[in-house]
Amino acid sequence: MSRIFRIAEMYHQHDADVTMDLTETIAGAVLAIPVSHGYVAKTTGGVEVLTLADGKPGQILVINHVVDGGNGTLTPTTTTGFTTINFADAGDQAVLLYVNDIIGWIILSVFGLTEQPTVV
Repeated sequence: MSRIFRIAEMYHQHDADVTMDLTETIAGAVLAIPVSHGYVAKTTGGVEVLTLADGKPGQILVINHVVDGGNGTLTPTTTTGFTTINFADAGDQAVLLYVNDIIGWIILSVFGLTEQPTVV
């Protein structure tokens, strides 16, 4: 059986502080992508090595590169099927699902990437 969620509901399901702020905006030079919200708007401030901690089983995370100040290469702690995603241009986006602590993050979709995620 499948379930259909409206986008706002998907983002709200991981609003850790339950403030109804569905997005998190991350400035350049902040390298850790937070797992506290369902949507992260990331600005890069030069070449950045981005990290992503493990999430919670079933968590969906949308990462959108909104302001391009340089490439941001994302390396999550635990993944299956890929090792890195390179956010090179504004508009690049990845939708990730955290399955569990063994499988980790998997890619549901990517948009706008000039190079494909590095696969294992």
